Amino acid sequence: MAKLKLLMHVPDSSRFEAALKVARNFAIAMGDRPYQVRILINFEGINVLNNFTPYEELFKEVLSYGVEVYFCENALKGFNIPKEKVPQGGKTVPAGIVALVEWQDEGFRYVRA
Repeated sequence: MAKLKLLMHVPDSSRFEAALKVARNFAIAMGDRPYQVRILINFEGINVLNNFTPYEELFKEVLSYGVEVYFCENALKGFNIPKEKVPQGGKTVPAGIVALVEWQDEGFRYVRA
């Protein structure tokens, strides 16, 4: 059975919680089947880091399912958010748009949150 690869794109901070919930639901629905999930936060979506407290528990839960959450370094710079605000377990990529294209080339299925 082929591994399903889901790529959630969050360019709007109002969709961050929805992306986390969809990723969690996908992981649960997959059960024992192989999967990989990446969430990419870029553009205005990066502003979730200005008040991350409401998302902390859900974020930790999603990570427990093996979901990878990436924050765009260009967006961090563009919105003057220090890299130190990226929560523990979160990762960064230099340019979110490049990551989106590369990951799709790797077989990830794009879904915009």
